[in-house]
Amino acid sequence: MMKSNYMRTIHFLCENKTVHHPLVENIKKRLSLDIPYLEPEELMLALQRNKHRILMIDHRDYSQLSNQIRSLPLANKVFETIVINVDKRLTTDEILSFGHLKGLFYASDTLDDISKGCSEIINGENWLPRKVSAQLLYHYRTVVESQCAPATVNLTTREIHILRSLMTGASNSQIAEDQFISEFTVKSHLYQIFKKLSVKNRVQASAWAKQHLMS
Repeated sequence: MMKSNYMRTIHFLCENKTVHHPLVENIKKRLSLDIPYLEPEELMLALQRNKHRILMIDHRDYSQLSNQIRSLPLANKVFETIVINVDKRLTTDEILSFGHLKGLFYASDTLDDISKGCSEIINGENWLPRKVSAQLLYHYRTVVESQCAPATVNLTTREIHILRSLMTGASNSQIAEDQFISEFTVKSHLYQIFKKLSVKNRVQASAWAKQHLMS
């Protein structure tokens, strides 16, 4: 594995470091890399010792682990995180709970893909599935856009984003997919938008948006 000046170390966060984790052991062998095991009570000491430590977490054990480290959130900037064995699509809130997420691997990913991703992460890159990246991009974009609503109309962040989608001619199904909500929820938001803007349809709403949300 090629090394760089930005080389960091991966530590596997687990409940019992005397029990070997098959996937972690295989990654170690594939990359010829030492991945020490770290228990929750050792996390505070890790904060003090190493500012380039990456925490690897098995998603199947995350709930139990998070209960043990509530006083030490993973969002601490010292730690970057890799989550393995994810067996479902995660909500944005779940993704954000992992703090500085650098890598996410599904249970269906191959050892080759996981090993390659870990190698890139160690060297400073991100390795996230496209849908996860899209969720994070949408989240941080709406944080910025929440400051852009005209003062005279009390629009929510979600309503602003839907208005911007209307400007592009997006259908309800496209808006639902882009914002990770149902079409029924999109229709509900559109009803509220039309009411707040005193317009009758999406054409009029789009025209309003082009006038007020172009900046």
